[in-house]
Amino acid sequence: MRKLLSGLLILLMVTPIVGASPLTGSATFLISVSKTDEVQKLSLILMALSYASNLSNNESVDDEINSLALKLAKNQNPDGGWGYHLGQASDVPSTAYAVTALIMAKPHLEAENFTIVRDALERGVSYLLSAEGDEGWGYVPHTAPAFYPTALALWALGEYGYSHAYPFIKRAALFLNHTKPDVPENEALALRVIAYSAVGYPVPNSTVERIVGLLSKDNLKTKERAMLTYALELVRPIDFTTARLVAKLRNIGRVGANYTYWFTKPEFYLSSSQTVETTAYALMAVAAFTRTGPITPPTTPYRPLCKVLLSLQNPDGGWPVREGEPSQEIATYYALRIIDICHHPGDSVERAINWTEIAYKRDMNGTFTVRYFYALETLLRFNLLNDTMKEEAINYIFNSTVDNYDYLWGNSLGPQPYETALAIRALLDLGVSPDDERIRKGIAWILSVGGRRGWGTIVTTWYRSYSLVPSVGITIEILDALDGAVPRKMLMPYANWLASQRVDGGWAEFKAYFNPFLGRWIYGKPRVSLTVRATDVLSRFGYNFTNETLNFVLNAKNSGEINEWTLDTAMAIDYLSRFKFVPPVTLYDVESTLWRGEENFTVIAIGLNATKIALALQNAFGGRFNATNETEIGPNYYVVVAPYGTYDVSRYNPHLEFSVLNGTVRVGKYTASASDSIAILPGATARGMVLFVFYGKNSSRMAEELFTTGFIKYLRGNAMLIVNENGRVVQYVVG
Repeated sequence: MRKLLSGLLILLMVTPIVGASPLTGSATFLISVSKTDEVQKLSLILMALSYASNLSNNESVDDEINSLALKLAKNQNPDGGWGYHLGQASDVPSTAYAVTALIMAKPHLEAENFTIVRDALERGVSYLLSAEGDEGWGYVPHTAPAFYPTALALWALGEYGYSHAYPFIKRAALFLNHTKPDVPENEALALRVIAYSAVGYPVPNSTVERIVGLLSKDNLKTKERAMLTYALELVRPIDFTTARLVAKLRNIGRVGANYTYWFTKPEFYLSSSQTVETTAYALMAVAAFTRTGPITPPTTPYRPLCKVLLSLQNPDGGWPVREGEPSQEIATYYALRIIDICHHPGDSVERAINWTEIAYKRDMNGTFTVRYFYALETLLRFNLLNDTMKEEAINYIFNSTVDNYDYLWGNSLGPQPYETALAIRALLDLGVSPDDERIRKGIAWILSVGGRRGWGTIVTTWYRSYSLVPSVGITIEILDALDGAVPRKMLMPYANWLASQRVDGGWAEFKAYFNPFLGRWIYGKPRVSLTVRATDVLSRFGYNFTNETLNFVLNAKNSGEINEWTLDTAMAIDYLSRFKFVPPVTLYDVESTLWRGEENFTVIAIGLNATKIALALQNAFGGRFNATNETEIGPNYYVVVAPYGTYDVSRYNPHLEFSVLNGTVRVGKYTASASDSIAILPGATARGMVLFVFYGKNSSRMAEELFTTGFIKYLRGNAMLIVNENGRVVQYVVG
């Protein structure tokens, strides 16, 4: 027996993979060599692990993704770029790899890491945009363009959301076609196709067939095969030919101990750059095929909102604050800010930028307005202002202060903290020093009128000045603008006030105030846009409303109440995209698991007999069901029977529309009295599933009989609602 085992181990060490999935082994290998300061190697590992997330059985993959993303973000150079090694002078190829990796990592980041990585990502994109030359990119900014840095920059900017509709992107794509590659020919072919795919530039059929021909031969280097296979999957439909070529790549992988890796001969030591890069591209290729093949990637709750956001865009290219209204600069800014999260936006970006350029010129009417500010910030975000235009903008802002003040901005009511904060933020974004005397005076004035609470509109008359009710929206804008320019301890009282304004799970423009004209109190309605921004701003001051805001945004999304509001829709997409959501799960999935009888289910029954229900389940399915007095749901398999409202189902199945409100339960499109119904809902845990059975005041017996009569053996659909209608039991199946 010992001889047989040792022979098997030797066989595993030296033979290619035949049937085993390389996903887990290659992810494990890349994690083992991830302690490096080479940015390209670090980035490719991060990209490959991001592809393998949810497909690998290595439970540390997502932790490693977060760790590597933070490592890149926290070691970014002050100019926004990265060098060959962390801490070295920035160059274009290294920065492009880092940007691409951070984009791919975004869907897998924990909420507390998202803002750090997003900020680093945006600075990295700004570096690439500023480094672009006449036709493409050189290895460092403002040098002669070359194939390799141009291809990598296009890949990064394409992943970020730039398409060949932008003239500078199209010029660079054409440059790749006619310039001599400075990397091996087959690697250049792969990079060209990857870059074209990222920016949506057409790839000729002849090029696709050329890749198929190369991959069908046996004389390719392994790294070339890995890169070309990954490139092919980006531009060719998945079919038997693609499957055969992916299998060819899988079969030349090597297995050693717990690792899977791909060598490029000569076989260097395992942690060499060649081996790491080859394995990373191979894992991306295999995982990309798996995602589009037998395993469907989990959908996320923000995806439907992307369609809503795109549908809100006006024919003129801008977005309205509310559906049907004229386009507004602030709405267009926030829509464009997150549009890269919604893949394939078509020509929406180009049309919006065209509208913004027109609006920007129109808004330069002699005064500094909120409209002008957001048009300016949009153009800055897309790097559409050259140095001359930036200087003109600086002069315009300084020349548009209110009368008698050279450092305050406002409106017809006089100087305003809101407009002054926005003007200061704009000047800082344009490159004005925070030590400029006018900026320091403006900041000092803002702090002097805040009253250590929030800020509101100030009315200035001949006799006196007074502040109206503090506004949540204005306070958020000012805290966001001044953070970094003012020590946080000076802003802390205002942050504390903002935190105190939370109501009904979110933030409204005004929590509550007495209106003397109406003679009554006015209570604000929380909005998603304010709630997400307040959560983000307050996180810098030590507050953590992550889970509360997630539930608020999910509820607002599920209710459909945000669908006609651009800012709310955009901020909901932004916030929901930061979270890793459980994959879709149906009652069919739960039923098949129950029938299989291989898993150990824990039975929780609140208000009912858990032992009786566990015994009924055992009689029905013959598996293992253990009753418990505990009420907490862990990471494994559960059957939970409880009154409505006991558990937050969205934590376990955010894809299912389910709510209980004012005595009525809604499951999918069906509604019923909560008192006389039971809802049967599936959910997913970290390592298992949960079957929820919720009951109302008059339906606890019906919930118990669901198990004792054997009805539990006939689950179907995404969910079920069973209602007692005047003694007649009716079942509704959510498809």
